[in-house]
Amino acid sequence: MKIPTILIVTALAFVNTFNPPQQTKPQEPAELQEATTLTDSAVKLFNSGRYDEALVPAKRALQIREKLLPRTDTRISSALSNLGEIYLAQKDYKAAKGVYLQLLKIQEELYGPENVYLAFTLDRLALVHYVAGDDAGTEAAYKRALVLREKHLGPDDVQVAQAWFALAEFYRFRKKVAPAAESYKRSLELYGKLGKVMTPQFERASDGFACLGYENKPELWEQLAEIRKQFAPAKTADDSKIFTVLNGKAVTLPKPEYPGNAADRRLTGIVVVKIEVDETGNVVAARDMCQGPPFLSEAAVAAAWKARFTPTKINGQPVRVRGVIQYNFTSRFR
Repeated sequence: MKIPTILIVTALAFVNTFNPPQQTKPQEPAELQEATTLTDSAVKLFNSGRYDEALVPAKRALQIREKLLPRTDTRISSALSNLGEIYLAQKDYKAAKGVYLQLLKIQEELYGPENVYLAFTLDRLALVHYVAGDDAGTEAAYKRALVLREKHLGPDDVQVAQAWFALAEFYRFRKKVAPAAESYKRSLELYGKLGKVMTPQFERASDGFACLGYENKPELWEQLAEIRKQFAPAKTADDSKIFTVLNGKAVTLPKPEYPGNAADRRLTGIVVVKIEVDETGNVVAARDMCQGPPFLSEAAVAAAWKARFTPTKINGQPVRVRGVIQYNFTSRFR
């Protein structure tokens, strides 16, 4: 199963935005001091990408703390969160699910079921539910996290915009067009209201909304254009057309190879590659905007890099432009 990018959360360190300060005591027993040392080691190993090695000290630190501390001590919550992050990095989603369910139960006892501290854990649970094919569990976790953030951070907080985006991505990948469109709209409008139109977050939400159009309803592009016009006025005539399909404007448009591993799986589908073209007509950036089928995605991006266009001019001056190339892989593509 292909996992939406927004659901894959990469942590640079074991830092939970909503975690309160951990409980500490002036003089800890030697074993608890050992747990702290083990945690520091796990963090360093994790941050260097050595997840298998990080698992051993992280599990040992949790064992020590569970033996010596009350189950609601925040140091146990922290150890569970660390362990969950390692399991996610290892893609051991079953183990991660058990850890996060345990963590959520403790957090509910500590802070109550309506505390924003739970939102981060709910985001993680949404991921493991999604991988397990539990759509109801994924939706419920994201919605609950969204409600908690709106209640405690206010409806106009950037984390609320991010929560709307996560929910939108889930709906899009499950082909629930109407709720996906509404969620993207809420996210974009909130980013715009907060003055975040020049951020990667706003651009990702715009891309996701545009993908709904490519995949389902082209008329959604008009809604997206209106939102962008409202919050991100075009600087040039071309800025408002960043999702223009450029296939027919290419001087050279190489056909992507149909990968053998895709043929074995009989994969078909459309891959939408977002590109940036420089003043001379060369492609200087290319990425799969809508997360198309695996293997086909890589082939499409590789082909897009080789495309070439006539220079685009505005007021007689060549300019950089952005747009998309669509590749349609069918069973006859080979």
